[in-house]
Amino acid sequence: MLCMENCAEFLEMLFASWAAGLCAVPVNARLHTDEVAHIARDSGARLIVATPALAQGLAPLEGSVETLSAIAATAGDGYAALIERSMPMRPVEELPTDRAWLFYTSGTTGKPKGAVLTHHNLLFMSHCYYADIDALDERDTSLHAGPLSHGAGLYALPHLLRGGHQVVLPHFEVDAIIEALRRHPRVSMFAAPTMLTRLVHSPAVAAADLANLRTIFYGGGPMYVADLERALRLCRRTITARC
Repeated sequence: MLCMENCAEFLEMLFASWAAGLCAVPVNARLHTDEVAHIARDSGARLIVATPALAQGLAPLEGSVETLSAIAATAGDGYAALIERSMPMRPVEELPTDRAWLFYTSGTTGKPKGAVLTHHNLLFMSHCYYADIDALDERDTSLHAGPLSHGAGLYALPHLLRGGHQVVLPHFEVDAIIEALRRHPRVSMFAAPTMLTRLVHSPAVAAADLANLRTIFYGGGPMYVADLERALRLCRRTITARC
């Protein structure tokens, strides 16, 4: 189970889980401890890997969730042991239909429920990205400003499979996104509608050089048409500048 703020270790642990033949259970870093406890019990989690700011608050779960044997902080000895002292292993061979990602719903109509995504689901999603959104290669950059436990993490996979760069921001911040666009080529990013709205109404974005922006894909809620039109105007300005 991955209860982590945005960091590079999230992607490291995601692929480590799959190499070990395990199903990853990423959870929102903003959830209350009781909500994390429900997901841990429901999923039968045996290990929680958490970023340091969250690990201390989750410590009581080690004694209250029956299946849970340990909580490892990414900056602690437990995590270092996983990386440095574990014996090298050959990745476990799994079937395409085996569980890869247990994606918990928001729980708006009851307790969160785990939606199973298989390895086949994730691979097919990546191929759909190449067919319907962009053909990618090692020159592309995936910018993560939203939670990796949700859409941003899923959309990391098409870029990772093609050898693209991963730029992980700790949280959504307009200035940090502008700086990433300045430094990195062919940038694509996932944004919730609220994030996209903040971007298109920011004077800093209106004045910024967006030449390195390739694609923004959004989802997770309704999008106001006026904000979408504003975003498209900014994109057209970038395309015109390139021409």
